[in-house]
Amino acid sequence: MDRSIVSRPGDVATLRRERFTRPKPAAGPAGSTFVLAVVEGPDTGLVITLDASGPRALLGQSPVCSLRLTDPEVSRRHASLAVTATHLQLIELGSTNGTTVNGVAVKEASLHGGEAIRVGRTVIKVQREAPRFVELAQAASFGRVIGESPAMKKLYPVLASLAMSDQPVLLEGEAGTGKELVAEELHLASRRKDAPFVTLDASALPTQELGARLFGSVAEIGLVEQAKGGVLFINEIGNLPRDVQARLREIIAGGGDVRIIAGTRRDLDRDVASGRFADDLFFLLAGGRVELPPVRERDGDVALLAKLFWNELAESEADAALPEDFLPRFEHYPWPGNVRELKAAVVARKTLGELGQAYRSEEAKDNGLDFLSAVIEDDLPFPSARERVVKEFERRYVERVLARHGGSVTKAARASGVAHRYFQLIRARLK
Repeated sequence: MDRSIVSRPGDVATLRRERFTRPKPAAGPAGSTFVLAVVEGPDTGLVITLDASGPRALLGQSPVCSLRLTDPEVSRRHASLAVTATHLQLIELGSTNGTTVNGVAVKEASLHGGEAIRVGRTVIKVQREAPRFVELAQAASFGRVIGESPAMKKLYPVLASLAMSDQPVLLEGEAGTGKELVAEELHLASRRKDAPFVTLDASALPTQELGARLFGSVAEIGLVEQAKGGVLFINEIGNLPRDVQARLREIIAGGGDVRIIAGTRRDLDRDVASGRFADDLFFLLAGGRVELPPVRERDGDVALLAKLFWNELAESEADAALPEDFLPRFEHYPWPGNVRELKAAVVARKTLGELGQAYRSEEAKDNGLDFLSAVIEDDLPFPSARERVVKEFERRYVERVLARHGGSVTKAARASGVAHRYFQLIRARLK
């Protein structure tokens, strides 16, 4: 199916809803801060600080790495590092010489401070600092991108800053998290808002046709030319073949009068490490890297978005109230399809008067197969996919065993067959 679209701004107006904006700025936890210091090897003395407000950081020799090392025994992209609410997640990216934590070879590790990472001849000491509290954005939206959760509020200043520039942007996130909508709003908030916004879904066309579609042919003007003066949004940019990536890099590096915004649900760090995605193109895109959170990490936004979608479908003021039995159905549902799936569920309830079995709270508790299928279809690297599944399992297990024992952690831990302290650690990870 041809998913390339040329549109003009104004087809869909930017919506700013005052009732979704709190009058005073809120402060919220940004997660722990981790300091990584090189204590042994060619780069001894190098120090970087990571926190949850930024994207994943890379460790290696490549210029795109936040922790860039000169150690010849370290790979160009050796490992990735991401700060979560509770720990520092390290993922090995298939390096030549491997990674150890406290002397143990790892492919993936959750670090809490005090560990020593060894890569090649380099040793990096991990130090955890106290959680920081940051002032969250007062706004609860960026155009039609709406959400009051801390995960969304910390994105709005970043998006506002990117809208003021012409630099390329890389939007990362699971299917259905709203990458195209964010791209549209970046365009509408920019100086290019009166120029074309052109999109290409690179996953919807045969690979051999993507070059001609982007750059044109004897019979057809390419999308790059059609987007001149405006924005070209390429969804699933990781699907582009290497020769097309090279031509796109030349256009970006050459300062052509078109802004490139790319979207992907793939792990491009791993694709670069494996040679599937060009290092130099990734370097150009990574300066404007934004990770969109999945719905399951957007506390409180399911109710907010459901009410918004319902109101959009309402034919009268009397019809605008969300049915009382609607939101409780979603209590245990993990939303593998994210915002797109949530909107489809609201439309189904509004038009058909009923939801499918999967959305009902009692069935959703046992709805593991749908969740697993969604994780597998996201084509994540094995460690990332496993982490997502384990987190969901832990959340459901802890909720159920606590409910069964009246909220008593001691009784729940005993019934679970684990030590009280370990149960507390699992519980803390889920907050």
